[in-house]
Amino acid sequence: MSLCINPRCRQPNHPENGGSSTCVACGSALVLQGRYRVMRLISSDSGFGRVYEAYERNVPKILKVLKEGYNANAKVVELFRREAQVLSQLNHPGVPRVETEGYFLYYPADDGEPSHCLVMEKIEGPNLRQWMVQQGNHPISEKQAMLWLTQLTDVLDLVHQHNYFHRDIKPENIMLRPSGQLVLVDFGAAREMTQTYMANLGDSGITTVSSAGYTPPEQEQGQAVPQSDFYALGRTLIYLMTAKLPNDSAIYNSLTNAFAWRAVASQISAPLADLIDDLIAPAAANRPHSTEAIMERLARVRSRQVSGLPRLASAAAPTWPMTTLNPNEAQTLPDPSRSFLPPLFDQRPWLLAGLTGLALAVPLGWYALSQGALPLAIGGPRVAAPALQNLTVSPGAVLTGHENDIYDLLLLRDGKTLISASADSTIRIWNLEDNTLRHTLAHANVVQAIATTVDQTTLISTGDDRTIRFWSLPDGRALGQIDNAHGTPIRALEVSRNGRILVSADSEGTIQLWPLTDSTGALNLAGMSADGPSHTLQADGTLNDLLFTRDNTMLISGGKSLQLWDLASLEDAVAGAVNPPTTLEGHSSFVNRIEITDDDQTLVSASADQNVLLWDMATKSQSAVLEGHQGYVNTLRLEGSQLWSADADKTILVWDLQQKAPVQRITGFETDIWRFTVQPSGQIITIGGTQPYIRLWQLDQSLEP
Repeated sequence: MSLCINPRCRQPNHPENGGSSTCVACGSALVLQGRYRVMRLISSDSGFGRVYEAYERNVPKILKVLKEGYNANAKVVELFRREAQVLSQLNHPGVPRVETEGYFLYYPADDGEPSHCLVMEKIEGPNLRQWMVQQGNHPISEKQAMLWLTQLTDVLDLVHQHNYFHRDIKPENIMLRPSGQLVLVDFGAAREMTQTYMANLGDSGITTVSSAGYTPPEQEQGQAVPQSDFYALGRTLIYLMTAKLPNDSAIYNSLTNAFAWRAVASQISAPLADLIDDLIAPAAANRPHSTEAIMERLARVRSRQVSGLPRLASAAAPTWPMTTLNPNEAQTLPDPSRSFLPPLFDQRPWLLAGLTGLALAVPLGWYALSQGALPLAIGGPRVAAPALQNLTVSPGAVLTGHENDIYDLLLLRDGKTLISASADSTIRIWNLEDNTLRHTLAHANVVQAIATTVDQTTLISTGDDRTIRFWSLPDGRALGQIDNAHGTPIRALEVSRNGRILVSADSEGTIQLWPLTDSTGALNLAGMSADGPSHTLQADGTLNDLLFTRDNTMLISGGKSLQLWDLASLEDAVAGAVNPPTTLEGHSSFVNRIEITDDDQTLVSASADQNVLLWDMATKSQSAVLEGHQGYVNTLRLEGSQLWSADADKTILVWDLQQKAPVQRITGFETDIWRFTVQPSGQIITIGGTQPYIRLWQLDQSLEP
C-alpha cells in the first residue's frame, strides 16, 4: 500500500496507489522529495501533527506532517521547523537523525496550501512510560538508574554544547532502542540559547512549554534556562526509580506541595539520591550548573560502587572533555572522538560517551590467541588474584571502502580472509596478507549479520531487506537467496555445530529454523526457499545474538532477554508441544553477545548493563558476575579457559574463567569496540567509532614496569 498525505484527498489509501508515483484518487505525489513513499498512518493524535511510517527504498522512516489547521499559527510552525533545525545539527545515537533537507513543504495536486513535513530516523522501541508498563511498573535498580542518567546527561551535553536546551524531557519523550541506548525525542520545544533570549527571560513572546510534574517552576513562568532540563531529567529518574507518577500521593502532598520520593526508593543509595535531589532543586541556581558537573557527581557515586578488584597503580583522577555551559560565550563543539557510536544505532548497543576518559582504573585483562602467539606470563601455582598486566596497542593499517557503519566482522580460519558487513548494503571480502579488497557483494539494504557453513565454503548474510543470501567462498559468487525470510529486519544468524540447521532472528523476536542441508549433506537452498522454515519460535522481544550449544541440543537467544530453547521439543512442534524457553534473569539491560565453553557447562553473556555474567548450564543459574567494564559490553570471545570481552569504553579485557578474575587489560584503542577478532599473529582487528573503517592494531609492551 502507498498512502497519499494530501489532507483533502477523498481516498488516500486507494488500492492502486502501491505501484503508482501519483495518487489515483487526487493526483498528488506519492513519492515525497523523490525519495520517500508513505506506507501507513501511525498516529493522528500526536501533538500538532500526524505521524506516518515512510520508506526510503527499504529503510523505514518517521514522517511528521503538521496538521493543516496549524499552518496559520506562526508559533506552532516555528516549533515544528525548530525540531528539524536542531536534530539536523546533532550526530549522536541518543537523538533521532534528521538530514539537512529533512524538513520540506509538500504541495498537493489540487493547489491547496502546502503541508509542513519532517522526515527523521525511525526509532524501534518503546518510550520509557511504555517500557515501565511492559515491565510491570517495577522500579529500576540503582545500576540501571546510573546507566540511564549517564546516557541522558551525555545527550544533553551535546544538545547544550550546540546552544540548545530541550525544555520537554519526560518519560514519553525518551525512547529505548533495542540495543539499550536511550534516545531523546520530540525536539519541537527546544530553545536556542542566544544572548537575546537570556537577556529577555520573562518576555511574554517566549513560548511556554509545560508537562505537569516534569516542568520546573521557572519554565512554568516562561523563563526556561539550561538547568531546566536537569530538573525534568531528575523528575524523570524519580518516576523510573519509584514507578510512581509525579502526582502520586505516595510521593506528593498537594496540600503542602511537598515532594518526598526517597522513602519509596530504598534501592537507591544516599549519594545518588542526593544528586537527584540537587537536579530537582526548586531554584535553578541550586541545581548542577552544567552537564560536566553532573558527570563528575556520577563518577564519585560510581567510584563508591566499584569493588572486588584492586585499582591500577596508575589510576588517574577523572577528567571530562566537556565545557561549562555559558550562554554568553561561544561554545566549544564536541570532539567527534567523544562519541563512541556510529550514526546508525538501532542495532548497536554502545554507549557511555559521557564516561570517556573516566579513569576508575578497574583492572581487566589480555590473553593471547591460538598457537601460543602471546602466551600468558603467569608463573607458579594459581592464586586467588592473578597478576594483572596492563597493555596498550598502537594503530596499524586501516581498511577503508565501506560507506556506512560496519555491523559484523568475521575472520576465516585461514587467518587472512576477513569479511565485513555494512549498512551501506554491501559485504566486503578482504585479503589481510596485503590488506586489499578482494570482493564486494551487494544486498538491497543494510547488512546486519554474516555467518558461514561449518566448512567455511559458503557465506550466509542477512539484514534489513529481510532476505537471507548465500555466497560461495572464497570467490563471493552468489548461490541464491531466501526472499521475505522474515516479516521484519533480520538481526542475527547462526549455524548449528553439526552444520545441519540455520537459525535466523528478527527485530520482533521471531526465530526461524531452516534445514540448511539435505539428506546428502549438500546445501538445501532450493528446499529452504520452497518449503520455508521447519520451525518458528517467539522470543521475548528483540534479539541481538543466537548460539547453539556444542552438542546441538539447545538454542540460546540473547537480546531483551536471555533464553534457552530445548531443541528436542521441536520434534513435537506440529502438535503444539514445544517446551517454553527457560529465561535466565540477571542482566538489567539488553544482552548483546553470548558464548559457551567447549564443555557446554558455562554460558557467558555480555550486556549493555556493563557486566559479563557466567551461567551454570546444569542448574540454569547465575554462577558469577564479572564486573569492571565502564561501557556497554558489546562482544565476547572464548579461547579455552580465557574469556575476552570488549566494550564501548575502548577497552578489551581478558578473564581467567577458572578464577573468575582479570589477568590483563588492553587500552589504546581510538574508538569504541563493537566487534573484534584476532589474527594468529596477535594483530587485533576492530570495528567501531564514527567512521566506517576496519582498524588493525599492534600489541605494544606493558604500560607497567
